Amino acid sequence: MALSPWTLKGEKRLQGPLLESAPTLCYSAASMLSIPEPQIRALIRLLSDEDARVARTIAGKLAEIGEPAVPLLREAEIEQPEMAARISEILDDIQGQRLEGEFHILSACEDEDLDLETGAFLIAQFAYPNLDVAPYAKLLDAMAREVRDRLGRKASSEEIVKAINRYLFIEQGFIGNTHQYYDVDNSYLNKVLERKTGIPISLSMVYLFVGKRLELPVFGVGMPGHFLVKYEADRYRIFVDCFNGGALLTQKDCARFLDQAGYGFDERYLQKTLPRSILIRMIKNLVAVYNKMEDVKKATRLTRFIEILGLPEKDE
Repeated sequence: MALSPWTLKGEKRLQGPLLESAPTLCYSAASMLSIPEPQIRALIRLLSDEDARVARTIAGKLAEIGEPAVPLLREAEIEQPEMAARISEILDDIQGQRLEGEFHILSACEDEDLDLETGAFLIAQFAYPNLDVAPYAKLLDAMAREVRDRLGRKASSEEIVKAINRYLFIEQGFIGNTHQYYDVDNSYLNKVLERKTGIPISLSMVYLFVGKRLELPVFGVGMPGHFLVKYEADRYRIFVDCFNGGALLTQKDCARFLDQAGYGFDERYLQKTLPRSILIRMIKNLVAVYNKMEDVKKATRLTRFIEILGLPEKDE
């Protein structure tokens, strides 16, 4: 595959923590309740009511108000530490509702138009509600530029894959987190980029997002028990194992892995996995970890995101 003059695809596409300019936002989210600030402050004061039923009712009302109540709740969280735990729960509910709205927006898009990067950062905002996406999008832009600068205009597909692998896994040091595989931060893209470690699906996302900016023929392959990236050009097709230092695998290698793992080989296991399914698989990983941690509330909220994305929860 000979490359056309280099351009970076998608630069400045992501702006701000809500990714409001991303192309996947197919329609506007519903507006929040409009409540005057004095009334919100009055409701917050009522959170200290000794009657638990009253406090729960007020908490529900504040959650309904949503984002407009957040600054005042954060202020009260600092000024009234005795209510910090109760306020924290309300803030979590508001954040969860906002993300549900964003996932509804994302899910409304056709599968081919659903932006994987937008979804990955929405997942990250579940754990990091104040996350500013722009610096991470710019980091991915910069990584793509550095790969581009290492290649000539007529680089072959094999040379391109070798260059990306050398850059990501040797120069940048991205590596599978074998020691703390079930650390939740392995699934949050911001932390994967910061720590340069993760699980197969999250490390593959980094590869895919760099490749997308370079307009390369790469896509995710969600095999049972493992996740790979496939580079598929007319004369060069190869699987990349991002968890294992960018190891290059043939179809026979993948079939051997599937047989040894007890899944058996089926060609459909090596087909392109659509963005919607990748996001669901990523969220399911988090649900499993939070269930293991006995954090039912987080697992339940994440399960709701899966339901919104609209696919059955099956093992991939």
